[in-house]
Amino acid sequence: MRFLTLFLMAASLWGAGAQRIVSTAPSITETLFAMGLGPRVVGVTIYCKFPAEAAKLPKIGNLMEPDVEAIVALKPDLVVVHKMPNHLLETLTRLHIPIVEVQSQNLEAIYAGAREIGKAAGASDGAERMIRNLQSQLKELKQVTAGLPKPLVAFIVGHTPGKLEGMVAGSGTSYFSDLLDYAGGANVFHDVTAPYPKISLEEILSRNPDAIMELSGDARPKQEEVLALWRSKGTLKAVKTGRVFALDSSPFLVPGPRAVEAVRILLRLLHPEIKY
Repeated sequence: MRFLTLFLMAASLWGAGAQRIVSTAPSITETLFAMGLGPRVVGVTIYCKFPAEAAKLPKIGNLMEPDVEAIVALKPDLVVVHKMPNHLLETLTRLHIPIVEVQSQNLEAIYAGAREIGKAAGASDGAERMIRNLQSQLKELKQVTAGLPKPLVAFIVGHTPGKLEGMVAGSGTSYFSDLLDYAGGANVFHDVTAPYPKISLEEILSRNPDAIMELSGDARPKQEEVLALWRSKGTLKAVKTGRVFALDSSPFLVPGPRAVEAVRILLRLLHPEIKY
């Protein structure tokens, strides 16, 4: 985690807190609104759809290719950027625009990012409230499955269209592994250190998870296609027991305050016997 301020006089500049904030990722936007900073957000990406107020704000391009001219035109006194392999940070630095850089590879990174944003925006109290609320709800959900066996789960982020090749999974250091833990599951790739490694079908067959979760989008035909692909691998325990699930990506692809919603979905799938 890095916290970047670009002026030596940042303390005086942010004395009252940044008032014109630009977000460069959906996860950042949702965190800002959850912290109570929504009224100060003046620009977001084209993919920032939640909450509804965010979708109406001026757009600054997408996560990978933000429009610097659009950002500058909004006259921000703070831009929150996601650590990405692009040149946005360097460009904004040259323009002397204050920046906070955050990550979202897991829940701890999300909490740390919220705290850095809170410092920069004079909203540390809002950051801590959001974190406490999120942690409290997640802890409550985890208690629902306390003492129950934890099914081993392969969480697949995506693969080559029409084939079980080129798969990417969430490992034990990923956001998805955090979600599984709170939902009463265990990541079958818990021992892999890279957050989102490429994996082969052979690795899935070898580890033979109790359940397979795959992000497939919200279109029913796409979900059916994913399920059909996995059904062709009848030796897998997850296939034999009917525990292959094609997930609507929306609650899962934006790490942040909606983690609670995502955990509830996983909990219902992994432990259908529980009524809560």
